[in-house]
Amino acid sequence: MDWLYAYEEELRLVFEDSRRTISAFPEPLQGQGMSYLDHFNVFTAGSHKNYICYLLPFWLRDGYGLPAEVTRQMSRGNVLLMLYFFIQDDLMDSHESFAHSHLPLANLFYVEFLKIYRQLFPSDSPFWSFFSRYITEWADSVSNEHTGDYFNNNRVKISHKASPLKLSSTAVLLLTGHEEVVPSAEAMMDDVLLTLQMLDDYEDWEEDWKSGSYNTLLSLANSHRQEAQSELTLGEIRDFIFTTGGMEHFADIARATNDGLSAYALNAPHLYSFHQLLSENLDHISVAIEEEKRLLQGGGLSYWLSKNMTDMHK
Repeated sequence: MDWLYAYEEELRLVFEDSRRTISAFPEPLQGQGMSYLDHFNVFTAGSHKNYICYLLPFWLRDGYGLPAEVTRQMSRGNVLLMLYFFIQDDLMDSHESFAHSHLPLANLFYVEFLKIYRQLFPSDSPFWSFFSRYITEWADSVSNEHTGDYFNNNRVKISHKASPLKLSSTAVLLLTGHEEVVPSAEAMMDDVLLTLQMLDDYEDWEEDWKSGSYNTLLSLANSHRQEAQSELTLGEIRDFIFTTGGMEHFADIARATNDGLSAYALNAPHLYSFHQLLSENLDHISVAIEEEKRLLQGGGLSYWLSKNMTDMHK
């Protein structure tokens, strides 16, 4: 995991700088902001790790000669923008009192992000046109995902839920005079973000089924049913994932995406490595499910011996 460990010390500086920025917020927003930061801080135990958000500028730095200070500045901007969008997600899922207490905090995160990127790009920079397009892609995606069935009909819309992350790659390319690579970088980022969402959706599928949230794995399961008009049941989902090879199909999609990344022009070997890990994780899950199924089909004694002999050798 060189894509993480090689930048560990610099990431600490990014989160320390982010804490200093948030510490200047008025109370109670300062305390709320610190709590949000800790929830997504890679160095906080049990936090939600959004690696691509704060590491992408570092992954692109060496390939495009970005100065170290500018890289950290961009990463800090990404942290603040990430926090802004996570509040937007929470607002769409929550009640009015949450909106009342968190909208002011979201706007402070947004303003601090703008402060950073305005230092890097003047008002007439093409960066701001890309910025507008990525925000529009995000807004369209989150507004229509329940009716669009994106995974079966238009998969790039899944990636557009995280379109603001493309600001990093676009910003690096503009700052270093490689604007011609932007379209290829956008397409590659869309592919990586799709697989990242797929892995999240495998981990969250049962919770998403209960809450009615859109989920790529559930969408795939639903598309394989004969009676697609009725509600997808828990039994049908389990049958698709654990019995009929649905997880193999799901992992195959990520593997095919990984095989296609070499066609893109973006010089970002750590981004390639990150996506390969995502794809391998899905593949390992699929293989484990199929192995478990094979043992069960072999009979109770075979299954018991396999499980217990494995435990003895751990």
